Amino acid sequence: MRRGVAVIWQLCLLWLAACGRGELPGSTGEPLPDEEQSLVVGAGEDEFTAEANRQRLGMYPLNASICEPLVRLTEDFRVQPWLATRWEYRGDNTFRLWLRTDVRFHDGRRFDAAAVKFSLDRVAAQIQHSFLSAESVRIVDDSTVDVRPARPNLRLVEQLVHPSYSMVAPGSDPRLHPVCTGPFRFAEYVPRSRLVATRNDDYWGAKARLRRLTFRFIPDENTRVLALQAGEVDAIIDVSRGAVAGLQRQRGLRIASAPPGGVLLAYLALHGRAPHGILGDRVVRRAVVMALDRRALAERILDGHATVVHTVNPPAVLGRHAALVRGLPHAPGEAARLLDAGGWRVGPRGVREKVGRPLALLLIMQSTSIDPAVAEYMQAQLAAVGIAVTIERLDPAAYGERLNSGRFDLDLELPNQNDANPAFLLALRWYRPSAVASAAFMAPGPAYDALVERALAATDHDAVQARAAEAMRYLLDDEAAAIPLAGVYRIYAMRVGVRGLEHPHPAKTHQWWNALWLAR
Repeated sequence: MRRGVAVIWQLCLLWLAACGRGELPGSTGEPLPDEEQSLVVGAGEDEFTAEANRQRLGMYPLNASICEPLVRLTEDFRVQPWLATRWEYRGDNTFRLWLRTDVRFHDGRRFDAAAVKFSLDRVAAQIQHSFLSAESVRIVDDSTVDVRPARPNLRLVEQLVHPSYSMVAPGSDPRLHPVCTGPFRFAEYVPRSRLVATRNDDYWGAKARLRRLTFRFIPDENTRVLALQAGEVDAIIDVSRGAVAGLQRQRGLRIASAPPGGVLLAYLALHGRAPHGILGDRVVRRAVVMALDRRALAERILDGHATVVHTVNPPAVLGRHAALVRGLPHAPGEAARLLDAGGWRVGPRGVREKVGRPLALLLIMQSTSIDPAVAEYMQAQLAAVGIAVTIERLDPAAYGERLNSGRFDLDLELPNQNDANPAFLLALRWYRPSAVASAAFMAPGPAYDALVERALAATDHDAVQARAAEAMRYLLDDEAAAIPLAGVYRIYAMRVGVRGLEHPHPAKTHQWWNALWLAR
């Protein structure tokens, strides 16, 4: 029966290819004419349907190169001047930024300090991570602004690289029609169908080579692969590990991988809402970490499309100080010994118990964001030391409600390093003053908060890397309050005629599309 299904599946692929652009040829390397420079990209789920993301249409989570922030994130997670040419810290929690004077919005209006104030005031009403308020931006002159967060935040410029801080034309409504300064102009958005952008011929920087850029929203990863094989799209984002080998074998297609810009993480509910409080016991947490073979996960379960890391963000973010974070070893025997010593005895069904309570954990994950094989692998590894795990794959709304109410033990996610702040994730997900609701359930406590605050207060980049590494060492090595499972390569697949995507940015939200072009 399985063989018959496989044959039908192969026939379907051949039929789709025949009905699309035909057999995928090799590329001569000669550019297509300008009128044919139209790229169609198969993206995942349309996340702009959520109200919080609709405010950032074309910016985040999918960045279509329509809008630009004041500064940009380099591939080694540093800050690059962009719409702001330079900046300096002037004391009293205040940064001064000098702006480019040769930039215009897509509607022809000049980009200036008033536009910066409008844009950052707008962000302040939506995002609390950088502590901006309506009083934070002061116009010095047309090309200069001072920015003072409402709370001490010396990481501000490192945060401004995020696409959410993009500049938009004063008075415009980005929910309906983002008017920005990027190399592409907004053309069309059809919810759950497509986002379309066209070249901005008046762009101040390097002009886009593509005339038209279309993102088709295709939530199912198998359907995305079929669309590429059938020639319905030219490239796809976030190829699953299971599809890579087949795509590599198909003539006319190629694969490109970005270095890890995100780390597959298991968040632990140290203060979960009853009955989810078992991981408040540090001994149990250490046993959970030691029971997991992260190398086998990266090499076998993820087929080598990931690497072992000991940090919660890409190690490059911490520079030379990443070595301070060692991580707990894979030691299932020691995990069992710790549980024995903690009074957790193996019951008749192989699940440990203590005072009649089974050592049972609930793992939650979004149904479309994480490979279910990862959760199943964790479940099997933990069962081997007597820990039972129930897996719940949830839709985005149910997942968010469960996470923000503390009704879980383990939360499986793939967060990305989307800004240049080495303490970004540390301050977002485990720091008690964080605006993120779930931080309260995962926070290690005052000692950790103090270490994060030292990192946020550092004035030198090397110092913030060192202090972030200290906080991370406490979080992972001492408290075992999270589990870095693997640094994951983000994989793109495309027709061989798609050029300029040979080395994708490690942070997906910072992929710049104006460098792409199409060859014959």
